[in-house]
Amino acid sequence: MSVDAMPGNRSKFVLPTVMACAALFAAVGQAAVSGLIVRLYASTYPDDVSGLVLVDALSEGLRDAETPAQWVTQRKLMEGEIRDSLVQYPDLERIDPDRSFDQVRAAPPLRPVPAVVLSADRAVGPQIPSMIAAGVLPADVPRDFGYIIDAAQKQAQERLAKLVPNAKHVTRTNSGHEIHKEHPQLVIDSIREVVEAVRSGSGHLAR
Repeated sequence: MSVDAMPGNRSKFVLPTVMACAALFAAVGQAAVSGLIVRLYASTYPDDVSGLVLVDALSEGLRDAETPAQWVTQRKLMEGEIRDSLVQYPDLERIDPDRSFDQVRAAPPLRPVPAVVLSADRAVGPQIPSMIAAGVLPADVPRDFGYIIDAAQKQAQERLAKLVPNAKHVTRTNSGHEIHKEHPQLVIDSIREVVEAVRSGSGHLAR
């Protein structure tokens, strides 16, 4: 089932990770689905969200940084990532990036809140040829496409870090895309930092 980032009403919004402390909510979004949902939720219900942590999150900036032809290949790779899961569970909900990007773009701007953006720093470029050779990726994927992804994602992550004033952008994560699995403490520390910034009332994060 293909879905977008806006389920239609507030009661159906599911935040993949939410830390609640009294009236405080720090919304944490990672990867393709949750990063877009968290951003859209924060834009739509600003009084519910007092801080953000985005963990190498997918954004419309990736599509913007690629040509239309490159985006077609990118979509093919994104859909391939869940192919095995769909075989096991055909009703798996999956996000439609283009519809969700359009929703996020049409939403109100995020209000200023303490925010941390964690970006993967392990290059995809060198990994693509061996993945094609192993049959993990289709043979028609250009062998240099990983470098296109790296350049586009770098631009996209820089844009994410400018969504709210004074957001902290952590680019030295020593990690691939799944930062929450490779370095969970980094994600935990970022959440705590945002929570403390809200609790203190200063809204300031350590640089």
